[in-house]
Amino acid sequence: MVQYRFIQLAKQGNSKAIATLLNSKLHPEGINAKTSVVNSWLHILLESDELPDRSSIIDVVRNQLLELAPDSIKRVKLLFKRYIDDYATWGQELDLELSSLSDVNLTNFYDNQQNGFYSESKINSIKNQGLNNLRMSQITLGIVVIILFMALVVFIGKMLLEQSLPTPNTGTTYPQVLPKEENLI
Repeated sequence: MVQYRFIQLAKQGNSKAIATLLNSKLHPEGINAKTSVVNSWLHILLESDELPDRSSIIDVVRNQLLELAPDSIKRVKLLFKRYIDDYATWGQELDLELSSLSDVNLTNFYDNQQNGFYSESKINSIKNQGLNNLRMSQITLGIVVIILFMALVVFIGKMLLEQSLPTPNTGTTYPQVLPKEENLI
């Protein structure tokens, strides 16, 4: 019953169900499949410790997809990478013309090219860059706050100094100088 449910979901284009069914075929070979659907494209990333025979893996994936005949998927981008590699070792595009088995067209694209999937180390690099940007923003904000605080202290000090200085004719008495009298009798 569970297998039937996955098949029905996969036929509807559910990427997790497709991954589960692919993994049931590929796990015995030591290969793990991750999938995502973007528009009418099915992206499949296959990962393994070893580099398997390319044509046999493509045949397994193609035959599984032709058997499923997912409604909303017209093209497949298949990438393979070893777990230790940062980028895909090879990739293959499959055009699925689901009307018959003979209408499957294969389009090869460059090996060692990253096509739509980010490796874990690349994702970590992006995360680290984001954290570095966050740290720099926090440091910059800290410097600005310190400068503003220093300006406030200087301003308040200046105001207090102006208030404490005596100004003429504000209650301060100065000795009065009398005119000189020259001949006082």
